[in-house]
Amino acid sequence: MENCRNIFNLSARHGWSVSMENKDVIRYLNFRRKTSSGVPFCFTIEAGDGTAGCIAKEIFSFVSAAVPEQCAREWMIQSGAMEPSEFFQAVSDMEDVRLRARLLALELAAMNAKCNLLDTIPWDRLN
Repeated sequence: MENCRNIFNLSARHGWSVSMENKDVIRYLNFRRKTSSGVPFCFTIEAGDGTAGCIAKEIFSFVSAAVPEQCAREWMIQSGAMEPSEFFQAVSDMEDVRLRARLLALELAAMNAKCNLLDTIPWDRLN
């Protein structure tokens, strides 16, 4: 248990703010940060059994599914951005988000996969 670090502190070290929500008996973790250009970004994963290995696997799945160019196009459509430089910045931002998520997942994967990170959360202090 001493190798198990609190997911909120670990994520903060990697620049992520984490919140949790329960929906229909399923726990979700929301990871938020600002991109290098200051745009708010969030992704959500299912916490599964709460082990570091399970959470890492879910983050790796997000990283694999997120295609920077596709995300940039979708952002441009939603925001109405038209400049080529904005597209290139959005691609760069998304590549950075993927890298930072991957680094977090790698550190989680290196942890003892038997440690349930959700057990380390001070439930009585959460809203």
